[in-house]
Amino acid sequence: MRLQHGDTGDWTLRALVDTGSPISFFDRGAGDALGVRFAQAGAEYGTIRVLGGNWRIQFEYVELTLAADPGVTWTARLGFVLNPSLQMPFQGVLGTSGFLDKFAVTFNKYYDYFVVERPDDFHGRVGQHLTTDPTQRADSHWRRGP
Repeated sequence: MRLQHGDTGDWTLRALVDTGSPISFFDRGAGDALGVRFAQAGAEYGTIRVLGGNWRIQFEYVELTLAADPGVTWTARLGFVLNPSLQMPFQGVLGTSGFLDKFAVTFNKYYDYFVVERPDDFHGRVGQHLTTDPTQRADSHWRRGP
């Protein structure tokens, strides 16, 4: 994963894809490397719960790029942990907001990989029927009983 914030250049790091995380966030070291100005006037803050503790975060808009595919770039609102004592085996978490709301991600544990696709590419390959609202009409691919 490569992050870029303002004119400070970019930084490549490791991030965990977490389907259970409502937001995407990174540790203080990632924010420092990107030149995030912590505790600036007008900054927006929040709190996350991770690794058994509550951690204050500061939100910033950052440009992200998948290191494995430099053509996949997007801007997202990320949280940066204020306290440098948070220690994770990776520098960030890609959650629902900021990552999974932008891409279709397919996981394969058996072969130990995951695939990231733009939603239109995924729906073109798998089927547009997945985009219909099941509360409004039945999925035509499901059959009723005998």
